[in-house]
Amino acid sequence: MAKKYPRAKIDVAPTPYSSAKPDGNALMVCVTGQRSCERLIQRGVELRGEDQPFYIVHCVQTGRVFMNFATDPDAIEFLFTCSSLVDAELAILREDDVVDALVGFARSHNVSTIVLGASPNQDGSSFSARLSARLGDVSFDIVE
Repeated sequence: MAKKYPRAKIDVAPTPYSSAKPDGNALMVCVTGQRSCERLIQRGVELRGEDQPFYIVHCVQTGRVFMNFATDPDAIEFLFTCSSLVDAELAILREDDVVDALVGFARSHNVSTIVLGASPNQDGSSFSARLSARLGDVSFDIVE
């Protein structure tokens, strides 16, 4: 029996690019262990400037599974499909400290904007607060 992989549902037809950001500064979408990451990627498509480098990044803490799938290959296939649909480069990182890994990636890839999902914890210890504290020169677009 053939294995079925999850299919992404991302709308790229209406306006795949906007002129929101100048060329040369990368856009990074951080996706999490939830299948709802498609809405984050869609937001990245809306913000992306023409010819702007576009990265979809998923970082998993060492020892954990990707995206709450039973197997990592299913999760990787799902993210690859999403990335392919929007012509983005997929980066999958596995590190002990997720914030350190994302900060390093953003700096090394000249990221000017990061799209994140809203944290359930909105105080100074939230994931987005910890990331933005380390990347003061990067703008954040938080998707509710």
